[in-house]
Amino acid sequence: MTGAELERLLFHMPYCASKARTAWLRRFAADMAKRAHWRNWKPTRKQIEVMRGMVADLFSNSMRELIE
Repeated sequence: MTGAELERLLFHMPYCASKARTAWLRRFAADMAKRAHWRNWKPTRKQIEVMRGMVADLFSNSMRELIE
């Protein structure tokens, strides 16, 4: 994981928090967005995987809407 990828994932977390399908995902994304401001905080491997999935879903859904 590069620093740029982490920054990109964290950049999208507030939007993911507002558009997530489940309450758990909304809370997770909001928590990641909050923790991004903590000094020396690094997400775990599992947190990174969940964030990657959320951002991937975000863009795959927006591309479908754009095509339709």
